Amino acid sequence: MMKKVKIILPVAIILIFILLSATPVLGSWDSIVENEVYIREGEEFEGDLWVIGRSVEIKGRVKGDLLIFAEELKVSGQIDGDLLGMVGRTEITGNLQGNLRLLSMVTRINGLVAGNISAAGTELLIEPEATVSTLWGWYNLANISGEIRESAVVNGNIFNLTGKVGEDLKIGVNKGFIAESALIGGDFYYPAGITPIIESGTKIGGKISEYELASSSGLPVFKGLWFLGGLFFGVIWLLISPRGWMEMTELSSISWRRLILLGVGGVFLLPLLSIFFSALLIGLPLGICLLILFFILLLYGELPSYLLMGKLLYRLLWKNKKIHPVFLFISGGFVLAFLKWLPYIGFIITILSKVLGYGLLLSYLFRKKQVKKIEVTI
Repeated sequence: MMKKVKIILPVAIILIFILLSATPVLGSWDSIVENEVYIREGEEFEGDLWVIGRSVEIKGRVKGDLLIFAEELKVSGQIDGDLLGMVGRTEITGNLQGNLRLLSMVTRINGLVAGNISAAGTELLIEPEATVSTLWGWYNLANISGEIRESAVVNGNIFNLTGKVGEDLKIGVNKGFIAESALIGGDFYYPAGITPIIESGTKIGGKISEYELASSSGLPVFKGLWFLGGLFFGVIWLLISPRGWMEMTELSSISWRRLILLGVGGVFLLPLLSIFFSALLIGLPLGICLLILFFILLLYGELPSYLLMGKLLYRLLWKNKKIHPVFLFISGGFVLAFLKWLPYIGFIITILSKVLGYGLLLSYLFRKKQVKKIEVTI
């Protein structure tokens, strides 16, 4: 099961990236899709590169950005640009000249990351030979024994520092340990309610302060219940009308241009039009109808994107295997929910998911209406 999860997550974000990137942009990227990908020492790739594979090892050089989705990634060569992707296990012992934007279960760094790290996973190991510019991470376990030149913010469960942080360090964990050999160039912040272990002899250039964690407003709980409620409603809807759902998300019949235009209109234009027409006496009925349509989309419009994501995933992974639509819907929903949690790109994923869902639903409704008109005419 874990092996499938490690593959599902990487493939999910590549699909998101494909939809975010227009065809001309993707045309400028070199791509490799193989079970095992090996870039030999001395081998160079000019420009940006995206890779999908089970095992990927880079001993050569990528002269651009690297978008990677794999179960395992090893980098002992050099990447001139940014490294973005989702990986089961990542090991960097070479040079990354750009930023690291990564979701990886286990991340081990024992080389150079010249840019910033914004990453999440279960375990982070920055080893003694590693040098990183700045760090923002969320990990169950983070061990820092190398050097972070500037500031670091680490959230999660357990944090251990035996290396160096050049500027401020802020942790949001349950257990913290700062070794005697550690160095913090600036201030050290830790959450109120925990007492980190700071060994005598630790060098801290600034002050040591605790801070109050933001009180829970109930919003995360509400979002979680909203997601589960929508998932439950979608499953019921799918079981009642499986044919309509499958027609709605039939990949061979989707007009992506029309889908995006309708989705963007549903997300941004529809509420504005409803307000505009509602302000006009003559347009009040139309404004009310548009407002009702928008609320329907707001409640249920994103659900078709769950099934679309599930179908895209399993078409890529198991082309000849039959998968029940409910399983596709649930797995796609959880993958999108997880991607929305990611730092920096989570907001983009949320907007994209709504655009796709609204576009799918509106395309299906308009198409069905056209079909009915044709049938009546005949």
